[in-house]
Amino acid sequence: MAAPPGPALPPIASLLDLSGRTALVTGAAQGFGFAIARRLAEAGARVIVTDVNADKAADAAARLATEFGGSTDSARLDISDEAEVRAVFARFGDVDFLVNNAGVFSNFTIENLTVEEFDRIQRVNVRGVFLCSKEFARTMGDRTAGKVIVNIASVDALGPSCPGQVHYTSSKHAVAGLTKGFSVELAPKGVRVCSICPGAALTEGAIALITGGTPAGIDIAAQWDGIAARTPSRRLVTVDDVALGVLFLVSPMAAGITGTLIPVDGGITSQPWEGYVE
Repeated sequence: MAAPPGPALPPIASLLDLSGRTALVTGAAQGFGFAIARRLAEAGARVIVTDVNADKAADAAARLATEFGGSTDSARLDISDEAEVRAVFARFGDVDFLVNNAGVFSNFTIENLTVEEFDRIQRVNVRGVFLCSKEFARTMGDRTAGKVIVNIASVDALGPSCPGQVHYTSSKHAVAGLTKGFSVELAPKGVRVCSICPGAALTEGAIALITGGTPAGIDIAAQWDGIAARTPSRRLVTVDDVALGVLFLVSPMAAGITGTLIPVDGGITSQPWEGYVE
């Protein structure tokens, strides 16, 4: 006896149509954040551009509105400030997709790493992701199915990428823990939580770090020199690589994926210990 026919499968184009959905992206004035906001706007989502720099956030939102003609908005947001986080979510109401992109990093060897700098990195990278995710969950309306949180972690969530990153690597390991913990709690409501783990990319922040001087005991230029040659794909990650990963994760194409860490790194975390060999 033949099995009964299943439901009709939706066409691929409809799976990438985010019309009628609202996405809030943190740290979206430049770099990964702006690229992510751009792809979500292109897919039809209403995009809320947030950034600690209000003027740059407003400019980014205006650029998206000009390019795609959709609904965009912007707000200043220090993700480590609970009052600001609550005010932004109260202002914009129910959000379908939260992309926790905002983050900070620096290079200091252990002996030169101050408690203040360690705390600064944790306050933004860990506390910020926690506060935004908590408020997203707290303000969800009755329609929770299909909502998604995507955290932009790092390959450092999987292991140290270079010396001088103890504070940063530990913060991204914490983001991995937040991803898995939130995914378990929110899955019964139909909410998915995942992380993208980008490899090295020449974002504005990375360029500022590379050109900003050499901290004691660290040769930043040497760290970056030859990364592409040591990567199986033979290139650095682009901001659009990450943006497309986020677009996939918030779309129904990823409906069965939650609690996962997805490297977008050109294969560098799959390197053999002996180094890449052609």
